[in-house]
Amino acid sequence: MSFIARGIIPAMVTPFDKQGKVNKDGLRKLVDYLIEGGVHGLFPVGSQGEFYALEKEEKKKIIEVVLDQVKGKVPIYA
Repeated sequence: MSFIARGIIPAMVTPFDKQGKVNKDGLRKLVDYLIEGGVHGLFPVGSQGEFYALEKEEKKKIIEVVLDQVKGKVPIYA
């Protein structure tokens, strides 16, 4: 079976706090905001998500937070 991505799938930004750490609360709020806005999927840690500036563990944590917050409502492309 093949899968074709359709609809609005934004490349998410990654929110940071004043210390330069990933702002997990801000990330959760962003996920909720995008889903409430009607997106059909989410693309965390992409070109708009500062992927080049993040360590592997930070990327994994971002994806974990997004998956937890989405709760299966829309697909995640990571």
